[in-house]
Amino acid sequence: MTENPSRGEINPAIGTMLRSARDFLAHEHSLFRSLELQPILIGKGKAEFSMALPASFADADGDVHGGLYTIIIDSIFGLCVFTALEEIKPIATINLRTDYIGAIRPGDRAVCAADCEAIRGDVAYVSGRLTAESDGRLLATGAGAFMVGTKGPIKGMRL
Repeated sequence: MTENPSRGEINPAIGTMLRSARDFLAHEHSLFRSLELQPILIGKGKAEFSMALPASFADADGDVHGGLYTIIIDSIFGLCVFTALEEIKPIATINLRTDYIGAIRPGDRAVCAADCEAIRGDVAYVSGRLTAESDGRLLATGAGAFMVGTKGPIKGMRL
């Protein structure tokens, strides 16, 4: 059981997997390629990325759709879980709460910061926030639980 995964160094195998994930997201995954992800911080139990918010995700009011907030939060939170692990294991989101607080226009950049608060048994707990990069305005907060070491075949996993 890990109570505070933010202490210590990232396992080198996890670091290698994270670099592969970064390359996959930046170059092969069409959605994340359009977000122009830029890492700010990747540490044990921590992840922070800056990203562009493309016009293709505008809602009827011309703001970025909240669904993109959720996709970003879920993905960065999941990456954060990997930084806290001692060995590579598959993960799956089992619970994600996103509170939509502020709006932002497409073309602006946002920052998603995540902290893996704890891993208890086979569940990792993550919290974080999405903010406007230009002025730090809060766009959304989130909290999630992720199953660690999910069972079953990993067909087509690219990481």
